[in-house]
Amino acid sequence: MLRSVEIELSVKFSPPFANTFSVSCQAKTTPQKTNDINKMTKIEILPLDGIEIENIGKLSLGQSKSDIEKLLGKPSDSSNLKQLFFDQYEVRIDLDKNGNAEFIEFIYGPFPEKAELSIYGVNPFQIGADNLLEILTEKNNGKIDDSEAEYCYAFQNISLGVWRQITEKSVEDEIAEMKANNEYEENKDWINEDLNKAKNFWTIGIGVKNYYE
Repeated sequence: MLRSVEIELSVKFSPPFANTFSVSCQAKTTPQKTNDINKMTKIEILPLDGIEIENIGKLSLGQSKSDIEKLLGKPSDSSNLKQLFFDQYEVRIDLDKNGNAEFIEFIYGPFPEKAELSIYGVNPFQIGADNLLEILTEKNNGKIDDSEAEYCYAFQNISLGVWRQITEKSVEDEIAEMKANNEYEENKDWINEDLNKAKNFWTIGIGVKNYYE
């Protein structure tokens, strides 16, 4: 089942690397079925480089706005002078002062509808938050901003950030409180959906070199 939501999120890792986006989207309350995945566009995330989109080509960090539009087509209506949204790929591209791509972020996790992502050989929205952190930590091999640990991390050597609004622990604590107050049964459907969503990060983005410094 789908529900339409209006998202206004401040993806605040910690200054100076904060991203804000406002998008209208269709958010799944349950994971997509296996046969739905086969219809999704495969996109490979290449830290410090760009993204490779199946049957489209490569979009590189540093690429100009005009070249981006030649490759991906007209951006969505929610775009502006600093940010380009492409709903068909579930991606947002931030532009620097010269109009070139400086940050590429996939914002429709953890249950995307149109894009099947991969990074370092895994799907970042399916592998589980802890497993993804282990891989990214190894690949980063250096400084990590974990000032908002559990919710978001910035891997400075590979200019990559991940974020989620809730964690498994925060939801489990809420469930325990509900049970103590005899409120769990009436709320169990949505709270268990939240618990499922909390198992993975909700956004993943890559920036140009030194983006998070």
